[in-house]
Amino acid sequence: MKKLLSALIFLFFAGFAEAAVTGPVFFTVEPQYQSAKDFHEGLAAVKRDDRWGYIDYLGRVAIPLIFRIPEAGDFSEGFAFVGDHYIDTDGRAAFTRVDEDTDEEIEKFFTNGLPFSQGLAAVQTGGQWGYIDLAGNYVIAPSFVRAGSFKENLAPVMARDGLWGYINMRGNYVIEPKFLRAGEFNEGLARVNIKGRWGYIDKEGKVVIKASYYEAGDFNFGLAPVRTRRSYRGWGYISTKNKFSIPRWFNNLRNFGDGIAPAAADARWGFINVRGEWEISPQFEDAHSFSEGFAAVKVENLWGFIRY
Repeated sequence: MKKLLSALIFLFFAGFAEAAVTGPVFFTVEPQYQSAKDFHEGLAAVKRDDRWGYIDYLGRVAIPLIFRIPEAGDFSEGFAFVGDHYIDTDGRAAFTRVDEDTDEEIEKFFTNGLPFSQGLAAVQTGGQWGYIDLAGNYVIAPSFVRAGSFKENLAPVMARDGLWGYINMRGNYVIEPKFLRAGEFNEGLARVNIKGRWGYIDKEGKVVIKASYYEAGDFNFGLAPVRTRRSYRGWGYISTKNKFSIPRWFNNLRNFGDGIAPAAADARWGFINVRGEWEISPQFEDAHSFSEGFAAVKVENLWGFIRY
């Protein structure tokens, strides 16, 4: 009886979602890139001919595609990380200084770097991670195995024992390392991995949603995508009360952006609203969340941008 009820619920929601009215899709940038990232501060990183650069909302090249690197970073607070250094929105190397003896311009290089958030960016050098300010100076010395960005005044970091905790903007632990993995805070909650399953903690480190999910995303608009089983159609959205607001019948889900979220049904991606209705029907090979009014989508193995 329980299996029959589950099947009926599944068919109801599947039929409801498929029947929802969907809006038209407008390509503002036609599919033409090997890879593409989200728009941030008016610029999006794109890859063509194995080189990264940045385009604006109209698809015009704002920073030439010259960076032969694995992946270009997003712009945040005026800077983006490309390969081993940061650049500004004009594509110029950031945090340079002039050598007093030779008059040569010297750049600051890092092994790795994340986008700036709350005036700080996590960077790696010498095998360890620390945080620099908007002038490129260390404010939290490199001492962590791995690190994430600051959100809501806390950042996830990995200690030498391989466990994750959270530090404040002075570099002091607020939540001691005790998690296998940890995400950034959003809407007062952060996803953490405990004994191989994902749950959520508050800013005091208290588990407020039991670690019971195979995969989990961040909360946005009061909803977070979670995977309840490894089999077909195991994704849905939970509320901060750990109640399913959108049923578990999707193949994959991503975070909400601009009020709608990428969702996969069978082999195609579309976009749903907070009620779980299709706003843009499944038709893409892959899709990113909307950001600044645009979303990167993949069609016939190439990436472009749509506006809804």
